[in-house]
Amino acid sequence: MDYKARLIVFFTLLIGSFAFPTSEDDMSIFFEHTDVNARVVGGTQAAVGSHPHMVALSFGADVKSFLCGASLITQRTVLTAAHCIDVVHGENGLIDSFRVSVGSNQWNSGTEYTVAYNMTHPDYDFWTIKHDIGIVVTSTNVVLNNLVQTVPVTYDYIGGGAGGSLSRELLELRTNTLDGADCMIRAARASITLNMAHAPGGDSGSALRRADNGHQFGIVSWGFPCALGAPDMYVRISSYQIWLRSVIV
Repeated sequence: MDYKARLIVFFTLLIGSFAFPTSEDDMSIFFEHTDVNARVVGGTQAAVGSHPHMVALSFGADVKSFLCGASLITQRTVLTAAHCIDVVHGENGLIDSFRVSVGSNQWNSGTEYTVAYNMTHPDYDFWTIKHDIGIVVTSTNVVLNNLVQTVPVTYDYIGGGAGGSLSRELLELRTNTLDGADCMIRAARASITLNMAHAPGGDSGSALRRADNGHQFGIVSWGFPCALGAPDMYVRISSYQIWLRSVIV
Protein backbone atom coordinates (compact mmCIF):
# COMPACT_ATOMS: atom_id res chain seq x y z
CA MET A 1 0.00 0.00 0.00
CA ASP A 2 1.41 3.39 -1.00
CA TYR A 3 1.48 6.30 1.43
CA LYS A 4 1.98 9.92 0.51
CA ALA A 5 4.56 10.99 3.01
CA ARG A 6 6.14 14.31 3.84
CA LEU A 7 9.83 14.37 4.38
CA ILE A 8 12.01 16.64 6.48
CA VAL A 9 15.66 15.92 6.11
CA PHE A 10 18.98 17.04 7.63
CA PHE A 11 22.36 15.25 7.62
CA THR A 12 23.10 11.66 6.47
CA LEU A 13 25.78 8.98 6.49
CA LEU A 14 25.18 6.01 4.16
CA ILE A 15 26.68 2.64 3.52
CA GLY A 16 26.77 -0.41 1.04
CA SER A 17 27.74 -4.00 0.21
CA PHE A 18 26.32 -5.74 -2.81
CA ALA A 19 24.98 -9.17 -1.89
CA PHE A 20 21.27 -8.80 -2.39
CA PRO A 21 18.84 -10.24 0.16
CA THR A 22 15.39 -11.66 -0.29
CA SER A 23 12.50 -9.23 -0.06
CA GLU A 24 11.94 -10.19 3.58
CA ASP A 25 15.47 -9.18 4.59
CA ASP A 26 16.64 -5.83 5.89
CA MET A 27 17.77 -3.97 2.77
CA SER A 28 20.44 -2.12 4.74
CA ILE A 29 22.79 -5.12 4.48
CA PHE A 30 23.76 -3.67 1.08
CA PHE A 31 25.82 -0.99 2.73
CA GLU A 32 29.33 -0.68 4.13
CA HIS A 33 30.57 2.56 2.54
CA THR A 34 30.01 5.87 4.27
CA ASP A 35 29.46 9.15 2.46
CA VAL A 36 28.47 12.40 4.17
CA ASN A 37 28.56 14.77 1.20
CA ALA A 38 25.16 14.39 -0.48
CA ARG A 39 21.92 16.25 0.21
CA VAL A 40 18.21 15.60 -0.27
CA VAL A 41 16.91 17.07 -3.53
CA GLY A 42 13.68 18.94 -4.19
CA GLY A 43 12.65 20.15 -0.77
CA THR A 44 10.70 23.34 -0.14
CA GLN A 45 11.06 25.59 2.87
CA ALA A 46 8.92 24.39 5.75
CA ALA A 47 6.55 26.84 7.44
CA VAL A 48 7.49 27.90 10.95
CA GLY A 49 5.90 25.52 13.44
CA SER A 50 4.79 23.02 10.79
CA HIS A 51 7.02 20.27 12.22
CA PRO A 52 7.24 20.93 15.96
CA HIS A 53 8.58 17.43 16.63
CA MET A 54 11.74 18.12 14.63
CA VAL A 55 15.04 17.96 16.51
CA ALA A 56 18.46 19.03 15.26
CA LEU A 57 21.46 17.12 16.60
CA SER A 58 24.73 19.06 16.72
CA PHE A 59 28.14 19.01 18.35
CA GLY A 60 31.15 21.26 18.82
CA ALA A 61 32.23 23.60 21.60
CA ASP A 62 33.81 26.55 19.76
CA VAL A 63 32.37 25.82 16.31
CA LYS A 64 29.03 24.04 16.24
CA SER A 65 28.43 21.51 13.46
CA PHE A 66 25.11 20.07 12.36
CA LEU A 67 24.98 16.28 12.65
CA CYS A 68 21.56 14.76 11.99
CA GLY A 69 17.84 15.19 12.23
CA ALA A 70 15.76 13.45 14.89
CA SER A 71 12.27 13.52 16.37
CA LEU A 72 10.91 14.22 19.85
CA ILE A 73 8.73 11.29 20.91
CA THR A 74 8.46 12.10 24.63
CA GLN A 75 9.59 15.09 26.65
CA ARG A 76 12.95 13.40 27.22
CA THR A 77 13.28 10.84 24.42
CA VAL A 78 14.68 11.77 21.01
CA LEU A 79 14.44 9.16 18.25
CA THR A 80 17.08 9.05 15.52
CA ALA A 81 19.26 6.74 13.42
CA ALA A 82 21.88 4.75 15.31
CA HIS A 83 24.61 5.78 12.88
CA CYS A 84 24.02 9.41 13.85
CA ILE A 85 24.83 8.58 17.48
CA ASP A 86 27.95 6.66 16.43
CA VAL A 87 29.54 9.86 15.14
CA VAL A 88 29.53 11.49 18.58
CA HIS A 89 30.14 8.39 20.68
CA GLY A 90 33.70 7.61 21.74
CA GLU A 91 35.35 5.18 24.12
CA ASN A 92 34.12 7.18 27.11
CA GLY A 93 30.58 7.73 25.87
CA LEU A 94 28.98 10.71 24.15
CA ILE A 95 31.17 13.76 23.59
CA ASP A 96 30.44 16.62 25.99
CA SER A 97 29.45 19.09 23.27
CA PHE A 98 26.66 16.91 21.86
CA ARG A 99 23.35 18.81 21.98
CA VAL A 100 19.75 18.54 20.82
CA SER A 101 17.94 21.66 19.61
CA VAL A 102 14.19 22.18 19.30
CA GLY A 103 11.73 24.91 18.40
CA SER A 104 13.32 26.38 15.28
CA ASN A 105 13.53 25.74 11.55
CA GLN A 106 17.19 26.69 11.71
CA TRP A 107 19.46 23.95 13.02
CA ASN A 108 21.82 26.40 14.72
CA SER A 109 19.16 28.17 16.75
CA GLY A 110 16.26 27.14 18.94
CA THR A 111 16.46 25.85 22.49
CA GLU A 112 19.36 23.53 23.30
CA TYR A 113 19.31 20.62 25.74
CA THR A 114 22.19 18.53 27.02
CA VAL A 115 22.06 14.76 26.72
CA ALA A 116 22.06 12.41 29.71
CA TYR A 117 22.70 9.19 27.78
CA ASN A 118 21.96 7.28 24.61
CA MET A 119 20.74 3.81 23.65
CA THR A 120 21.22 2.15 20.29
CA HIS A 121 19.60 -1.10 19.24
CA PRO A 122 21.70 -4.01 20.60
CA ASP A 123 21.97 -5.55 17.13
CA TYR A 124 22.98 -2.34 15.35
CA ASP A 125 26.00 -2.84 13.09
CA PHE A 126 27.95 0.19 11.90
CA TRP A 127 29.32 -1.52 8.80
CA THR A 128 26.03 -2.83 7.49
CA ILE A 129 23.72 -0.23 9.05
CA LYS A 130 21.32 -2.98 10.05
CA HIS A 131 18.97 -2.12 12.92
CA ASP A 132 19.77 1.57 12.42
CA ILE A 133 17.70 2.93 15.29
CA GLY A 134 18.60 4.64 18.55
CA ILE A 135 17.52 7.20 21.10
CA VAL A 136 19.14 9.99 23.06
CA VAL A 137 17.67 11.06 26.38
CA THR A 138 17.84 14.69 27.45
CA SER A 139 19.08 15.67 30.89
CA THR A 140 15.84 17.53 31.63
CA ASN A 141 12.32 17.59 30.24
CA VAL A 142 11.94 19.44 26.96
CA VAL A 143 9.51 22.31 27.42
CA LEU A 144 6.55 21.96 25.07
CA ASN A 145 4.88 24.92 23.35
CA ASN A 146 3.37 25.81 19.98
CA LEU A 147 6.77 25.29 18.29
CA VAL A 148 7.82 22.18 20.24
CA GLN A 149 5.65 19.06 20.42
CA THR A 150 6.11 15.30 20.59
CA VAL A 151 5.17 13.17 17.58
CA PRO A 152 3.02 10.03 17.95
CA VAL A 153 4.96 6.94 16.92
CA THR A 154 3.00 4.48 14.82
CA TYR A 155 5.09 2.50 12.94
CA ASP A 156 6.86 13.62 5.02
CA TYR A 157 10.27 13.40 5.29
CA ILE A 158 12.11 16.50 6.71
CA GLY A 159 15.59 18.03 6.08
CA GLY A 160 18.45 20.22 4.90
CA GLY A 161 18.57 20.35 1.11
CA ALA A 162 20.66 18.96 -1.73
CA GLY A 163 23.53 20.37 -3.71
CA GLY A 164 25.93 22.96 -2.37
CA SER A 165 25.95 23.94 1.27
CA LEU A 166 23.53 22.65 3.90
CA SER A 167 20.34 24.70 4.07
CA ARG A 168 19.98 26.79 7.22
CA GLU A 169 16.20 26.47 6.94
CA LEU A 170 14.18 23.31 7.50
CA LEU A 171 12.99 21.80 4.22
CA GLU A 172 10.15 19.38 3.57
CA LEU A 173 9.31 17.02 0.73
CA ARG A 174 6.30 14.87 -0.10
CA THR A 175 7.15 11.44 -1.42
CA ASN A 176 5.65 7.98 -1.89
CA THR A 177 6.52 4.61 -0.39
CA LEU A 178 7.17 1.49 -2.49
CA ASP A 179 6.20 -2.07 -1.79
CA GLY A 180 9.05 -4.40 -0.83
CA ALA A 181 9.36 -6.19 -4.17
CA ASP A 182 9.51 -2.96 -6.19
CA CYS A 183 12.01 -1.48 -3.75
CA MET A 184 14.26 -4.55 -4.09
CA ILE A 185 14.24 -4.34 -7.88
CA ARG A 186 15.01 -0.61 -7.95
CA ALA A 187 17.73 -0.86 -5.32
CA ALA A 188 19.42 -3.75 -7.12
CA ARG A 189 19.33 -1.86 -10.41
CA ALA A 190 20.76 1.27 -8.79
CA SER A 191 23.54 -0.65 -7.05
CA ILE A 192 24.66 -2.31 -10.28
CA THR A 193 24.51 0.97 -12.23
CA LEU A 194 26.16 3.18 -9.61
CA ASN A 195 28.47 0.57 -8.04
CA MET A 196 28.34 2.41 -4.73
CA ALA A 197 25.98 3.62 -2.07
CA HIS A 198 25.29 7.19 -1.04
CA ALA A 199 23.00 8.93 1.37
CA PRO A 200 21.33 12.30 0.99
CA GLY A 201 23.39 14.21 3.53
CA GLY A 202 21.31 16.25 5.94
CA ASP A 203 18.44 13.81 6.26
CA SER A 204 19.62 10.97 8.49
CA GLY A 205 17.65 10.33 11.64
CA SER A 206 14.66 12.43 10.61
CA ALA A 207 11.07 11.25 10.78
CA LEU A 208 9.07 9.57 8.02
CA ARG A 209 5.45 10.40 8.83
CA ARG A 210 2.09 9.56 7.37
CA ALA A 211 0.44 12.50 5.66
CA ASP A 212 -3.06 11.55 6.84
CA ASN A 213 -2.45 11.60 10.60
CA GLY A 214 1.12 12.85 11.10
CA HIS A 215 2.24 9.74 12.97
CA GLN A 216 5.86 8.67 12.59
CA PHE A 217 6.41 5.20 11.17
CA GLY A 218 9.96 5.41 9.85
CA ILE A 219 13.42 6.91 10.35
CA VAL A 220 15.62 8.17 7.51
CA SER A 221 18.52 5.73 7.23
CA TRP A 222 20.30 5.46 3.87
CA GLY A 223 20.00 5.66 0.11
CA PHE A 224 21.72 6.01 -3.24
CA PRO A 225 22.90 9.28 -4.86
CA CYS A 226 20.11 11.83 -4.74
CA ALA A 227 17.70 12.58 -7.60
CA LEU A 228 18.73 9.58 -9.74
CA GLY A 229 15.52 7.61 -9.39
CA ALA A 230 16.73 5.10 -6.80
CA PRO A 231 14.71 4.53 -3.61
CA ASP A 232 15.70 6.00 -0.25
CA MET A 233 15.66 3.66 2.74
CA TYR A 234 14.05 4.03 6.14
CA VAL A 235 13.97 2.09 9.38
CA ARG A 236 10.55 0.50 9.86
CA ILE A 237 9.66 1.47 13.44
CA SER A 238 7.03 -1.25 13.77
CA SER A 239 9.82 -3.83 13.65
CA TYR A 240 11.35 -2.33 16.80
CA GLN A 241 8.33 -1.63 18.98
CA ILE A 242 9.29 -4.04 21.77
CA TRP A 243 12.78 -2.58 22.03
CA LEU A 244 11.60 1.02 21.69
CA ARG A 245 8.95 0.66 24.39
CA SER A 246 11.61 -0.76 26.72
CA VAL A 247 13.94 2.26 26.39
CA ILE A 248 11.57 5.23 26.09
CA VAL A 249 11.75 7.60 29.05
